[in-house]
Amino acid sequence: MGMTPPLSHASHLANQAIDWLLLLRSGRATQHDYAAFRAWRDAHPQHHQAWQHLTFSIDGGTFESATDAPASAPHSLGRRRFLAGAGVTALVGGAAVAVGNVAYPLQHLTSDASTGTSERRRYTLSDGSSMLLDARSSADLSYTPFLRQLNLQSGAVTVEATTNESRPFLTKTTEGLIRSHGARYMVRQQPHRTLVVAHDEPIEIETLAGAQTILQPGMGMRFDALRLGEPSREMAARSAWEHGRIVARGMTLNEIIETLRPYYSGTLRITMAAGGLPVSGEYSLDDVTGTLRNLERDLPIAVQRFTPWVTSITVATA
Repeated sequence: MGMTPPLSHASHLANQAIDWLLLLRSGRATQHDYAAFRAWRDAHPQHHQAWQHLTFSIDGGTFESATDAPASAPHSLGRRRFLAGAGVTALVGGAAVAVGNVAYPLQHLTSDASTGTSERRRYTLSDGSSMLLDARSSADLSYTPFLRQLNLQSGAVTVEATTNESRPFLTKTTEGLIRSHGARYMVRQQPHRTLVVAHDEPIEIETLAGAQTILQPGMGMRFDALRLGEPSREMAARSAWEHGRIVARGMTLNEIIETLRPYYSGTLRITMAAGGLPVSGEYSLDDVTGTLRNLERDLPIAVQRFTPWVTSITVATA
């Protein structure tokens, strides 16, 4: 396998790929433009990798089969003429969104608080409370004279709420509410369920269906819109991201990879067979490459980096 290009070079190649994509999807590319594109793509394996990654990110790679010039392609319009045309705006939206979203989730732009890839950020709130957002997370805030509410839209947050008996602090997820009058706790929004860890004080949990419980300090649990899970001390280790760590206790490799994804500027793919492997140990969130190397050392897996943006994890073959 060839050497991976440095990130600065990879970014330059990505920009070149975007330029070609804008031109070829315009409907105005000439026969000469298609020939020039194929010459660029075939000039180096890294060009081909950059093109494949971009088209796969946007449409699953289906455009790759449509890069031959159509019979009706015009013969006179130049590449630069197209790029200056009015039609570029919508196409830039499609391509640039796919690339930019790797570093910063664009759906977070309208959130009150948000983070990008590999970023943890602490916010101090107007009442003296604070919240720590995990990477690629977003939240909205709503403060009234009667309550303080945080709506977790994606990712994870650790809340440290100041004590106020007359003004509870609520954290809302898709599946329900977490309530306290002053406590430190972690909440993660997962697909169709919420993970909660109580740190120093009991917290109240209520599902959308109305099921209620009190989670004691040092315990973690999951719940969905209908049911409450069983509290577990083992699950409390899921808050280790607060310190840039993964503490694997009773976790599968798939769960480890899911935790690493917000810290990786690209795609981490894992096969079903590899994803089910049990993992124990401590790993770094802030050094994804090193963590993947350590996982490959500790487990019977093979980690392959195909491009600067795509890494695949499979079960190792003998």
